[in-house]
Amino acid sequence: MAGTAVLHHDLRQDNVLVDAHGSAWICDWNWTCLGASWFDLVLLLAYAYADGHDATAIFQAHPTAREVDDDQLDAALAALSGFFLASGAQPPADWSPHIRQHQAWCGEVTLRWLAERRGWHL
Repeated sequence: MAGTAVLHHDLRQDNVLVDAHGSAWICDWNWTCLGASWFDLVLLLAYAYADGHDATAIFQAHPTAREVDDDQLDAALAALSGFFLASGAQPPADWSPHIRQHQAWCGEVTLRWLAERRGWHL
């Protein structure tokens, strides 16, 4: 997931605003970092997967994922699920009362997506 692209690193529905002309504006850039240009797409598609969409097909059709192989996507999902599950298990955060629940949910979603891709039964 290394790379030189500027990443939002927290891309989700509530960090994207769509204006009256249909243009999308990405906001809330608190975790900006460098990485693979396709990594933010994986974060965003986890929500699509949770809503029942074929996130893998959407990912594979996206221009930023053109040269990404299955193992790279699976490694990203494994890393995300581990990060989110570990974060969600931390004590409550005084700066956000629902963050641990959200992190645990994200961990479960990314793990389910990975398990489906790998043919695992959870």
